[in-house]
Amino acid sequence: MPLNADKVFFQKEEWINTVKYMSPRPRYNHVELQGELYLQLKHYFKKKCNVSIEAALFLTKEDPKLIKSDKNKIDELIKSKQAEVAPDVAVYCDKNQIFYRGYIGVPQLIVEVLSPSNSDDDLIVKKDLYEEYGVSEYWIVSPMSRKIWIYELVDNKYELRHNCTFNDKFKSIKFEDLEIDLSEIELINEE
Repeated sequence: MPLNADKVFFQKEEWINTVKYMSPRPRYNHVELQGELYLQLKHYFKKKCNVSIEAALFLTKEDPKLIKSDKNKIDELIKSKQAEVAPDVAVYCDKNQIFYRGYIGVPQLIVEVLSPSNSDDDLIVKKDLYEEYGVSEYWIVSPMSRKIWIYELVDNKYELRHNCTFNDKFKSIKFEDLEIDLSEIELINEE
């Protein structure tokens, strides 16, 4: 039986409020940006925090250490399909968040790189989800417009703190001496 080429390629599956979101394989520009952001963040955090690419994240406001100590709680969290996502890049500074399926809890920083086919997922659905769970800093990076939007959680609502281009070096809100430079990244025309 021949394989269906559409089913052979990886598709990212995420669950938000029991609704399944599927993302196609990322395009070249997405992968390049994701990799560059990962490298710069990994260099900055060294061994202080974990930096991951598309690792499973089970969002919860409960203490990860308490959840990991109770197999029933872990199973319940995984099976609930309420908030299982795979951020393009995320930073976790609490080692208790690591578990066999990825991470539990709330990361300190999430970066999503937009794709032309599903930008609304990152701009609306995930932004609302990350806000609800209390992710303190959220970056949205657009390869199409070559812009970055940096949001900070203030009084349980995201406020846009920076709106810049790839030509600008930009800084984190939470990690004051963290500066990212995307000015030398080479992207291709995707038309």
